[in-house]
Amino acid sequence: MDTQWWADLLEAHADEGFETLAVDVPCCGGATSLDALRYDWPCGFARFEIAVWNPARDWFGAHELAALGEALGHPVRQIRARV
Repeated sequence: MDTQWWADLLEAHADEGFETLAVDVPCCGGATSLDALRYDWPCGFARFEIAVWNPARDWFGAHELAALGEALGHPVRQIRARV
């Protein structure tokens, strides 16, 4: 989910707080609780994460990212990290 959704939610409840933690998330319209969301920077509130553990693997190419996005039904972005 876009982090702007989270920022807007906080802004909307800045004065009165959160009466309940129940929310409908914008990614799928599903109902959940704010305390059940997992935030992992720089992925943000992701529905899933794909980790490739291969130091010899280079960045995914544009065609590979497009194919992944098409298979998942949503655009994807690549975040490279060294562990």
